[in-house]
Amino acid sequence: MENIRPINNEAEYDCAIAEIAPYFDNEPVADSPEAYRFDVLATLIEAYETKHYPIGAK
Repeated sequence: MENIRPINNEAEYDCAIAEIAPYFDNEPVADSPEAYRFDVLATLIEAYETKHYPIGAK
């Protein structure tokens, strides 16, 4: 997978969101390079959101 790296700032986050968005309308085939890229992007986005946009306990 090329160009996959941690998301370190809002601009990189926005790029990752823009890249992953089309996968929601056109789901990649399981076990394909696109599916692996989707999984990695989703994990990176989740990590960034957890760190920068935490949801407080109620």
